[in-house]
Amino acid sequence: MASNFYLDSSPVKYVSVNGVELGYREFGSGKPLLLIMGFGGTMGAWNETFVWKLAQDYRVIIFDNRGVGYSSDSRENYSLELFASDTAGLLKALEIPKASVFGTSMGASIAQELAINYPEKVDKLIFSSPVYSVDAPEAGLLKIMLQSVENNSEISPSIRKQADANLRWNGTYERLPEIRSETLLLVSTDDEYTPPVISLAMEEKLPEAQVIVFEGAKHSGERYFPEKYAEATLDFLKKEDPAES
Repeated sequence: MASNFYLDSSPVKYVSVNGVELGYREFGSGKPLLLIMGFGGTMGAWNETFVWKLAQDYRVIIFDNRGVGYSSDSRENYSLELFASDTAGLLKALEIPKASVFGTSMGASIAQELAINYPEKVDKLIFSSPVYSVDAPEAGLLKIMLQSVENNSEISPSIRKQADANLRWNGTYERLPEIRSETLLLVSTDDEYTPPVISLAMEEKLPEAQVIVFEGAKHSGERYFPEKYAEATLDFLKKEDPAES
């Protein structure tokens, strides 16, 4: 990684979407690549090496979901559909007609709703540690963790509202065939919350999908293997696109 690259080297900018202000940062240039953060995280939680590698070839946009980090909140209850609407609104505000999207954990769930509800906004999709529903049989630890957060009054209200949104989400299993974008699913063998079997089940339902299973990383593996996850993402984005290769 370039020794002088830091996420806070890019200024926070703001757009008004759905009654809230969303804070975001941008890096690099080229075709747009939007990163959607996972449960409880802010855009400052992205691995800097991961973002830096992607920004060598793409215009990388990171942002805070409503109610966390630099983004404001409203009195609305959260839902993954609302987060997807916020994300579509961010792209519209930035005058980006279509972007490739990388979503991690809850961000992958938001990206699924984005691709289903706003298909015209989505080019290629990358899901890291995805789940099609917190009620998936293999996602038991994930559901227990979310329930624990939702019921913990010492945790910030916005994070508890995120937990509630995930628990109320109806999931996408029956709707996955509606996703027309080429999709890459990234997961690792040691992911206790969304084990590889979930990604393999999603691959079967998605029209154009492939799964890469990494050895040895935990949930949201780009935090542990930023170079490997970035390389897999870049290979996928540049595939069958001579202008970018």
